[in-house]
Amino acid sequence: MLTEKSFSAGSACPRLEKGTLRHYSMRFCPFAQRSRLVLVHKKIPHETVNVDLKQKPDWLLAKSPKGKVPCIEINGKTMIESLVICEYLDEAYEPKNLLFSKDPWKKAEQKILIEQSSEILGPFYSLLRSNDGDKEAAEKLRDFLHRFEKNLKGDFYGGDHPDAVDYMIWPWYERIGVLSELRDFDFSATEFPHLTGWCKRMASDETVKAIMFDDKTHVAYASSSLNGTPNYDIGLD
Repeated sequence: MLTEKSFSAGSACPRLEKGTLRHYSMRFCPFAQRSRLVLVHKKIPHETVNVDLKQKPDWLLAKSPKGKVPCIEINGKTMIESLVICEYLDEAYEPKNLLFSKDPWKKAEQKILIEQSSEILGPFYSLLRSNDGDKEAAEKLRDFLHRFEKNLKGDFYGGDHPDAVDYMIWPWYERIGVLSELRDFDFSATEFPHLTGWCKRMASDETVKAIMFDDKTHVAYASSSLNGTPNYDIGLD
C-alpha cells in the first residue's frame, strides 16, 4: 500500500501497475480535492500519490508539465486540470451515477455555475495572505457569497442531492473556517442562512466526510503555508 506522505524532490516515482488508475494529489489542495470527491463518490478503484508542491520531484513535471495537481495516469497516459479530470471520470466510470447532467443544456448551466464559482479564488487568497486583514478582499468575498446565496434554490445546487456543482465548489467552503480563525471573517447563518445550511448538509454527505479535514487541521496547514514551510504531512506522523 502506498504511503500517504508526500513524495518530494529526489524521490523515486512509485511503480504503477498496468491498468491501475493513479491520482497525483496533495492532501490540502482544493483543486485535487475536486477529483478526490469524484473518485470517492463514484467508487472508482484507484491509488493516490501525494507530492510535495514546494520541492517537486522531477517525475511529476514529466507527467504534469507545470507541476500542478491533480493529475491522473493510466496505461502510460496522463491528464491534468481538475475540471477536465472530473468530467472524464464522471463519463468514463459508472455512467449510471452521473454528477454532470446528461441534458446538454443543464450540463452547460452546471459548467457556467462552476466557472462563476472560480471568482472566489482572488478575494479568498488575498484575504488569507494579508497580515492585517484586507478589507477590500473581504468585501469582494462577501459580495461573491451573497450571489451564491441567491443561486441556491434547494438543499443543494443539484436539487435534493449533491451534483457536480456542489462537489466542485465545496473545497473552498470547507476552508472558509480558516478565514474565520486567522482573518476574523464572519461567515454567519444570520447573513448567509442558505449557504451555511448547505455547508452543514455537505459536511454530512458521505462522500465529503470520507476525505474532509476539520477546521483545526486546515488552520494548521494554512499557517504552515503562510510561514513558507507548508506541512503537507500534518497528522501522518
